[in-house]
Amino acid sequence: MPIQGTRSGARGKEIFAWGSIAIGAVLVVAACSKPLPEEGSAAAELYRQRCGTCHRPVSPSSMKFALWRMMLPRMEERMRQAGQPPLSNEERTTLESYLERNGG
Repeated sequence: MPIQGTRSGARGKEIFAWGSIAIGAVLVVAACSKPLPEEGSAAAELYRQRCGTCHRPVSPSSMKFALWRMMLPRMEERMRQAGQPPLSNEERTTLESYLERNGG
């Protein structure tokens, strides 16, 4: 004979887990849908255009500039693999400057 309340306790934990996942998903979407820093500037639009081709543009404040500096070459390689044109020197300089100003 099952212990009274065990089943409802497990159901409560399951509901709590799904609720936590739903709240986490809402927070992630909210973080991704915030306006970019310097919204409307040429640098922000370049960031949105070039960095938003394969994925949603991540908030620049999500990483320190030192980490962005390591990520840019990796993303350039992924762009190349996806058949995207490489960043020009001017685009790279603009993006690095934008990420340095707005990094976390």
